[in-house]
Amino acid sequence: MPSNEQEKNYKFFQQQLPDLLSDPLKSGKHVIIYDESIKGIYDTFDAAYRHACAKFISGFIIQQVVDENKIVNFLSTAVI
Repeated sequence: MPSNEQEKNYKFFQQQLPDLLSDPLKSGKHVIIYDESIKGIYDTFDAAYRHACAKFISGFIIQQVVDENKIVNFLSTAVI
């Protein structure tokens, strides 16, 4: 179950998604969102996950910049 912080981060991501999708350099990438801000953009989920785990204890989310119908959610608490 997502934490309140993760829910806020996901809502932030949904608000930012149209702008992210409009940038061809960001489309398809994986973004780390923590404290309702984008903390990094990576080519792969693995790279984003390694960076997020090194910087943040919990509460972060990683989302791929794709059309909402293709979004897969990864919660940090589900991976631990």
